[in-house]
Amino acid sequence: MRGRSYQQRDGGRRGRSRGGNYSANSSEAPRAQQIAWSKQMTSQDATVNSVLSLFAAHGQRFEARNVATTAHRVAKIGRKRSHRLKQDNRVKALVTACLNSLNDFETQHLANVAWAYAT
Repeated sequence: MRGRSYQQRDGGRRGRSRGGNYSANSSEAPRAQQIAWSKQMTSQDATVNSVLSLFAAHGQRFEARNVATTAHRVAKIGRKRSHRLKQDNRVKALVTACLNSLNDFETQHLANVAWAYAT
């Protein structure tokens, strides 16, 4: 992929420019649903358990942005419980989802995931 621009690699589509209910990955939920999940994860009353439960229930349909948001929110909310979180199977599944989404992450997503796992 060296020497090719991001736009050439992904056919000119970026996460924010998909528009409508189109999904680049057929297993992803429509954009409106992605936004609803993002709002749930970033609400003030979100807990580590609620974020991880949402991921466990729907994570296979998350676009890369929501995978990164999940990692960031779990790290931010669960800082004091990090040792316990490492044993949670939902966190292990999140690690796998992050690795599988690497090629789809934008720069900000990569930064958020790196921060989450460095915390």
